[in-house]
Amino acid sequence: MADVIMKHSKALIALWLVVLVCALPFGIKSGDVLEYDMNSMSGSSTEASDGQAIIDEHFSNSIDLSEILVISYSSSEELAAAQAIFVEFQNLMDDKYGTKTTVSNYGTYSKGDPNVEGILMIAIANNEGESWDISHETDNIRDLVKEAKSNASAAYPEAAGLTTYVTGNDAITYDTENSSMEDVSKVDPLSILLIFVLLGLFFYAVVTAVVPPAVVGMAYGIALAAVYAIGCLMGVYYITQTLILVSMLGAGCDYAIFIITRYRDERKKGLSHEDALKTAIMWGGEAVFTSGISVIIGFAALALCDFAMVRTMGIILAIGIAIALVAALTFIPSLLNLVKDKIFWPSNIESYKRVEDKVQNGGKLGVHGHLSKGSKRYFAWLSRNTHKHSKLIAIALVVLCIPGLYIFAESEDSADMISVMPDSESVDGLDLIMTQTDGGTIMPTYIVLEMNESIATVGSLPYGGMSIPYVIWNEHGLDPATMTGAVPAVMRMTKDIDDEYEIVGSISGLNSWQIMYMTVESALGTTDPSTINQVLYGQMPSAVKGYVGMILAIASGQHDLTHIDPTAFDAPWNSHVVSELTVANIIDGILNVGTGILSDDGQYVSVMVITTDKPMSADTMDFLAELRSDLHDGDESYDSVYSSIWSASYVAGSSASIDDMSKDIEDQFSMIRIVVAILLIVLLFFILGSYLTPIRSIITILLSVFLTVALTHVVFEGLMDTPVLFLIPIVLFVVLLGLGMDYEIFMTTKIRENKIKGMNNDEAIDNAIKEAGPVISLCALLMGGTFLTLVLANSSMLKELGFALGMGILIDGLLMVGYVSPALMHLMGDWSWKGPGFLTKRHGLNPDGSNMAVPAACGAVPADAERIGGEMPVRAVPATPEEVAKYKQECYSEVAVRQDRIAALNAEVKTLTDNKRIGRLDEEGEKELEAKRSELKAEKESLREFQRKSREDLRSGKGQ
Repeated sequence: MADVIMKHSKALIALWLVVLVCALPFGIKSGDVLEYDMNSMSGSSTEASDGQAIIDEHFSNSIDLSEILVISYSSSEELAAAQAIFVEFQNLMDDKYGTKTTVSNYGTYSKGDPNVEGILMIAIANNEGESWDISHETDNIRDLVKEAKSNASAAYPEAAGLTTYVTGNDAITYDTENSSMEDVSKVDPLSILLIFVLLGLFFYAVVTAVVPPAVVGMAYGIALAAVYAIGCLMGVYYITQTLILVSMLGAGCDYAIFIITRYRDERKKGLSHEDALKTAIMWGGEAVFTSGISVIIGFAALALCDFAMVRTMGIILAIGIAIALVAALTFIPSLLNLVKDKIFWPSNIESYKRVEDKVQNGGKLGVHGHLSKGSKRYFAWLSRNTHKHSKLIAIALVVLCIPGLYIFAESEDSADMISVMPDSESVDGLDLIMTQTDGGTIMPTYIVLEMNESIATVGSLPYGGMSIPYVIWNEHGLDPATMTGAVPAVMRMTKDIDDEYEIVGSISGLNSWQIMYMTVESALGTTDPSTINQVLYGQMPSAVKGYVGMILAIASGQHDLTHIDPTAFDAPWNSHVVSELTVANIIDGILNVGTGILSDDGQYVSVMVITTDKPMSADTMDFLAELRSDLHDGDESYDSVYSSIWSASYVAGSSASIDDMSKDIEDQFSMIRIVVAILLIVLLFFILGSYLTPIRSIITILLSVFLTVALTHVVFEGLMDTPVLFLIPIVLFVVLLGLGMDYEIFMTTKIRENKIKGMNNDEAIDNAIKEAGPVISLCALLMGGTFLTLVLANSSMLKELGFALGMGILIDGLLMVGYVSPALMHLMGDWSWKGPGFLTKRHGLNPDGSNMAVPAACGAVPADAERIGGEMPVRAVPATPEEVAKYKQECYSEVAVRQDRIAALNAEVKTLTDNKRIGRLDEEGEKELEAKRSELKAEKESLREFQRKSREDLRSGKGQ
């Protein structure tokens, strides 16, 4: 791979730029395919989705509350002003949208006297269905509301000061979309600035600070084209676009930094540009590739979920990381090959060496020198103490995890999507509605009943430019002689539910004007139609009261319908209004078909339940579970008792959909968690060739997840009184198991590299902490910091995701990988590297974890000794344990340098050999090939002699 990159650097960079140019036109349109309503991101068939499908297909007259104008009033005068605003607004909407919308008075609502204080709700129905997106008209509708207030204030001065909100599902969607764009414009620059500052301080270079985020930006532009393509097929939830940028910035910069840092370190050791780049690609590239694959596995596992919201999130995040990974492995080395050390401008390799020399030997230190000195001191201290106090660290981990695991196990996640919506006018309007009426008013729960056969004939009566529905019950719907059938059965069920559950504010099922009339007649002990009708008229909901009054007035012979007299409603239920249609037929049509309770074909019934508590609250979700049990479970369930009336029942609505989604996702993630853990263990097993290290890595990351979830609950539930959404622990597990594995792999592969080069286990760990620790900590700060910028978002969902992911990365990268993993590997010793021989031998290790190429002890030559073909100098024989230890360390360092040189020579020989095979090697090339082969042979012989002589020196030493 190194040879290909170094030969074709310009071509690879040009290829990336061409792909970017081709992708940008599609990436720019990625925002057009984003979804902002979680209910639209459904998955496999659920009870709620099946019920909603029936409502969508069979109930053309169901109440549309996608957009609602809410007007708050606090006096009878203000109520009159609110009614005037409604009239003006209705006229303005008719002028602008014509038949596309219907504006209707949904009634006044109040927790007290509605004539004194409350809200007026005005429903704005979309008559075009899915062919017209009314949510994009929200701003225009709000402008019309302002104009209506201004017009109404001429006759009603109070109108100008009334508080109005345009809310509802479509308005919430619109506000969420705008809030998301604001979040992106606020979070993205901050994330990039954070990366630029941290990289600038780490490398003390401007170019190096710019390159990683710039390369990730290029990869992100390409990834947006994938967002658009996938969104055209299945839709993409809006938070995915924010998460993919933050994830790619964090992971992509990590990968780029790791390779650039390895190149810089090899150059500082004295290797040539070519050798340093090859070493960086060979060793750093392996670690980056392994890390990237682990992240992709974690994200791709989300695609196993049935729900489109989670599935597309996983697919897109996996694609984004894959693009960032390939960019880091190809574009970054290609750029390094072309610009060489200029990538560290205004610093350079010599300036880095001078700083290190001043740090070690004293001298005046600048900002970079102080940072370098502080870093070396900290990681030297960390190396000593993770070794010295490894048992104490393990005990502290257990003590720390006990309360964290307890909070994790005992805390309950929330499905309350309303509580995590971004602040906006639509959310304020929703809150106002919930303060003045029952919480579930605009997000009701529906009990959908599929009848064994049609229970009525449904039609419509044209009157005064309106279409008034009517219903004629058949014997399956209502038998007047015996008062049996679907209507009384559903009425009994709704009464039972209303009586049993305090959380039910109101429930609207099938109604029969005949049954209600006869019930009141019996209760009052009178047959006077005027008295009975007045009582029934007073019980009607405000949404239908006007229509019911109009029918009673017509049947009673009143001609001036602008001034209806309820005291003169003298028409009994069976009096005819027009032709063969009675008062009961038409009012039943208004009460059942007009309100969306009875389907157009009489085959389905939709019972509307409005809860007193907020939709999706914990109490509402508990009620849904009990309601489903009452409907479906056991011989006493409604489905069993009324099996002769209906064949199936469904609980639907927004709350039910989210409840189904949360439960199904959690059930599916029980399997997904296992799949991700097993795949990562298998990946690390084959790459590291170890039995225990992959398991230890997974365990430490899982502990990071538990601690982070516990901390998130403490901060948001305990301190901010915001419920933690059910998606947070699920996404955190997958993301952290992928992204958090980066740092485990960076550290573990460095330790293994040291083992391969001859160090024993403890020395390999200590050296890895000193050399890889700084860049791992930088990467953790970068990724954790970019996620934490999401806490500045308006959406509580993004705040929770940003906090959980950011803190999880910091806990894993700084605490677990910095302290816990090295301490555990010190305790495990060579058990960390025990594995099957066919894998360990590939890495130069024995199955028991010991090194194959380098003996248990070896010596090192002075720095000025000839390395290739030279004679071994005479050295003082180590005598004391301290001298032996120092002698060994010198040996390991020398062996590492020699093995790097051998690896570089091997690569050069292979390249020349390949060129010879295809006829591209001239005479000079042939000579160079022979010279390189001789140099490689001499280097290997020198290394073997070096090791042999070192063993002899140590055997004769007193301390050995």
